[in-house]
Amino acid sequence: MDDALWVDELYKAFWRTLPGMLHADAQGLAYTLGLSPSRDVPWSAVFSNEITLAAPALLAEAMPGVRGATVQDALLAHLLAVIEAFGTDRIKDKQVRPTWQLEAILAHARRARDDALRRVAPGVDDPAIDFARADDATLFAIETERSLLASGGPAGFSRYYALSLGKQSVGFPASIALAHAAGWNAERREVLARLLSSVWLGLQLHDDVMDWQDDYQRGGAWAVVLASELRSRAHGEPRAEEREERDRERASEPRHRGAAAYGPLGTPPWGIAVTPKAQSEPPIPDAPSSLLPVRRIVLESGVLAAMLDGERRCFRAARRRAAVLGARRVAAWAEGREGQAQELARCEAESPGFANRAHALNAWAKAVLA
Repeated sequence: MDDALWVDELYKAFWRTLPGMLHADAQGLAYTLGLSPSRDVPWSAVFSNEITLAAPALLAEAMPGVRGATVQDALLAHLLAVIEAFGTDRIKDKQVRPTWQLEAILAHARRARDDALRRVAPGVDDPAIDFARADDATLFAIETERSLLASGGPAGFSRYYALSLGKQSVGFPASIALAHAAGWNAERREVLARLLSSVWLGLQLHDDVMDWQDDYQRGGAWAVVLASELRSRAHGEPRAEEREERDRERASEPRHRGAAAYGPLGTPPWGIAVTPKAQSEPPIPDAPSSLLPVRRIVLESGVLAAMLDGERRCFRAARRRAAVLGARRVAAWAEGREGQAQELARCEAESPGFANRAHALNAWAKAVLA
């Protein structure tokens, strides 16, 4: 069965198990969460890539000995985990109203998710497939990020990576549970975890570039925070990680394990380079006047090109790790994303603001020419 059709059939099977009074709300959940323009859009068409909702199905290619029913349960657990995480995030971000119907649907999704995961890897005791643990990590990252963005202070890339991966914690258990079912050893499961880290962080980087202006107007954007950090470093101030470490020492606070620095530049193992800004000044954008000074700071910092180059490096790492595991479909998908990110990073470095202009033009074309 096609992955998209599989996703939609599994979600339909899920909402049909709910009390009848929730059926209509469950069918239109993507619309309620602001993820689709219509109640008629199926979940398989909500995201611009197939891996967000169907990662276990794509990875199953590298696990030929696993039964189809087990893959189906892993896929169900994963897609419900992602949907529930989006719902929780939208509620906490006050982008949607927390009605009793919405909260009931999300509660049912959590229970169905956990039941499906237990069928994938029954009796396996591994913190990496514990959804309760993943939920806690996700909520911690969301709340920490919201506080950081609201503060308006600068922060470095390592902090960004740690919180971004924390927000994606629910995207790991189902695929790793499937690896357990396939009999993969700890070493192969670690490669899989790193592959998923590269994929989720690459997608997050892309979204945080394309949506930074909307995010900023809703309360804060990482592009602005990272640009402020780059400006501080350009003026000889300590890196954000150094300031955070100094503040922690003064307050005698334990350091959260997810916020470790990744090297001398605060970079992850796959690296990220701050691309120099182009010499030419971009045209004045069509944006609210309150956004113009911030937009100039972001564009002059070169941070968008840096984030896009980080996306490229993430997908390059994902491609290589998928090839090692024998996940050819994931490797091919990551290769395509790597090429797109490379071209976007190049164009953004040459003409700051290019990525957002291209994104807006693409959205306009889809709306007008559809």
